Amino acid sequence: MNYCNALDNKSHIKILLSWLYEECNSSGGDGDALWYSRFYNTEDIFPILKEFNHSLAYPYKTVELIEGDINWGQEQEWILITNKIEKLQNSPEWIQAKIIW
Repeated sequence: MNYCNALDNKSHIKILLSWLYEECNSSGGDGDALWYSRFYNTEDIFPILKEFNHSLAYPYKTVELIEGDINWGQEQEWILITNKIEKLQNSPEWIQAKIIW
């Protein structure tokens, strides 16, 4: 699959990352989100996410790329960023935010 250049859209991606972060934190201790990225490769998103996370007043402790999936979170707040449609289709219904973008 051909993906868009994430660096060309870095500020736009950071806006979505900010929204995901705030949404999970505002849930009162049980936030979960999933971003199925159709336009950007997770390997290209990962360095942007690391930079964004580092800039936060309260960064998440875990930022990892495993087999093409990004796991970002800590304790009860977790965000999964993936290019795999199966992860979206088989995700639990209790995930409060599911983004397809």
